[in-house]
Amino acid sequence: MLVEPVSPKKRSEDPLKRIALIVEDDPRLRQAMNRELARMNFIVLSANHCDAAIRHLETHVANIVCVDIGLPDKSGYELCEYIRGTMGLMRVPILATGEYGTSHDMTEAEKVGANAFLLKPFSVRHLSLCVQSLLDRTTDRAVPMRELARRYDGRADAVSQSTREVRVAASAA
Repeated sequence: MLVEPVSPKKRSEDPLKRIALIVEDDPRLRQAMNRELARMNFIVLSANHCDAAIRHLETHVANIVCVDIGLPDKSGYELCEYIRGTMGLMRVPILATGEYGTSHDMTEAEKVGANAFLLKPFSVRHLSLCVQSLLDRTTDRAVPMRELARRYDGRADAVSQSTREVRVAASAA
């Protein structure tokens, strides 16, 4: 039996460029979002349904995902759950977009892992501000508390949860 080697996920060739995935079924809105994120120096991947989005995420390392909640094949909520759960992409920021900005929609988006909710119609300026804000909050420079604890001999008590300070015991010489 011949097994094909699995190719690693593609990252941007240019370290200054990041990858954004837009999942939007409205072609005009998808195109406007694509132009704005390209202006922000993103390589933009786009999909008009969940299955295409999943294929992109299986082959590329996205820095941000913008998901329309009302998609034709599955809901954007289901896609968010899949991204966070099945794919295990916990650190990729997700910006949910939707036509109905009810508190239920926003709460549901947060429950399934979206980091922010943008109500349609929105301006491309508002989109760029939300995307930049999400990236600023989830930058790779931010090291999760569990990771800090692991680095310091796995001692969870070495990291103070309230002050976020790391206590390092002096080593015996």
